[in-house]
Amino acid sequence: MKPSSWFIAGAMFISLAAAGFGQVIENPARPKAANAGRVVTPIEVLAISDEGTSDFYFNWPFGLAPGPDGSLLLRDRDQVLVFDANGKFLRNLFKKGQGPGETPWPGTPIWTGKDIVVYASSPDKLVFFDRTGRYQREVPVRPEGRSGPTLIGYLAGRFYFESGEFPRTTGDPDFVDNPRTIVAANEADGSVTSLATFITRAWVVTSPSGAGGMFPITSLIAVPFAGDLLVLAHTENYLIKLYDPAADKVVREFRRSYERVKGIPLTEAEKKGGMFINGKHYTRPERKFENDIKNLLARGGEIWAVTSTKDEAKGVLIDVFDREGVYRDCFWLKVPELAQQGLRSPGQCILDGETLWVAEGNVGEAYSIKKYRIVF
Repeated sequence: MKPSSWFIAGAMFISLAAAGFGQVIENPARPKAANAGRVVTPIEVLAISDEGTSDFYFNWPFGLAPGPDGSLLLRDRDQVLVFDANGKFLRNLFKKGQGPGETPWPGTPIWTGKDIVVYASSPDKLVFFDRTGRYQREVPVRPEGRSGPTLIGYLAGRFYFESGEFPRTTGDPDFVDNPRTIVAANEADGSVTSLATFITRAWVVTSPSGAGGMFPITSLIAVPFAGDLLVLAHTENYLIKLYDPAADKVVREFRRSYERVKGIPLTEAEKKGGMFINGKHYTRPERKFENDIKNLLARGGEIWAVTSTKDEAKGVLIDVFDREGVYRDCFWLKVPELAQQGLRSPGQCILDGETLWVAEGNVGEAYSIKKYRIVF
């Protein structure tokens, strides 16, 4: 917890709602593909476990990203890990400290096509390594406001983040708008440009003492797409946006007719957990419906929307759209239950062509990283 004593319960992947865009493209409930609705069972290629090794460990693997030559990047507690395409551990890029190539905390890694870059905070900076893990340089980044930016991706010489402030400091517990801003940092000098501001929703608790916290209701899911765009989802209801960061505008919005999924009741662990503000216990509000879109993945010119619909026998329903916002296909991705959790959790899976990397496990339990090959 930061010294401000503001607490965010649960993972904070922020959502957005751009104002002023034109007509939304409406798609029917059924896509164009003749074989839509088929069950696809991916082939497990390998599994990475920390059992029997002292080189690394998995506490809560996050920020999975494709690396060079089919390799995998991710962050964990005191680790920024690199594995090759065969799952072999290559290196830990995290070095604790304040010197060149060192950071106080592990940051999110990303592959630019030339360098592996780690974004770290306190102080905020971009740390550049070559593909062999050799330190190259670092660039300071000076974000505005109190909230540390969250790295989204890299496009054409700029790193993109989302950032924002705690939404309010007074008032009774309630659902409130939570504005978030897309921020660009120049690769050469780290100069920051604030772009579009969007809205998320959160249930916020405040107190006269200055303490407060929130449970995010929607969260920004943002993925680089087609080399020049970000594909975004942010609302409770089904809606996808294509955002052009170079032009700083939403260029397309689309959705399809979707039958909403009833909210999942709080578990006993969630009822006992949550947050404590001035000695009072708060739990996440029960939900009438789940958010329609749980995650977004991109493959070539395809956008995969990981929906809230799942079936015990079939798996998770994936909707496929093209760049024009046309609902082209859908299929059930049949993976184990733990893989379904990772698939539906932004940051814990990544699609790289036919390869799906996904973190499988539960917080406080053993994690593994699985590599699947998806062939239709």
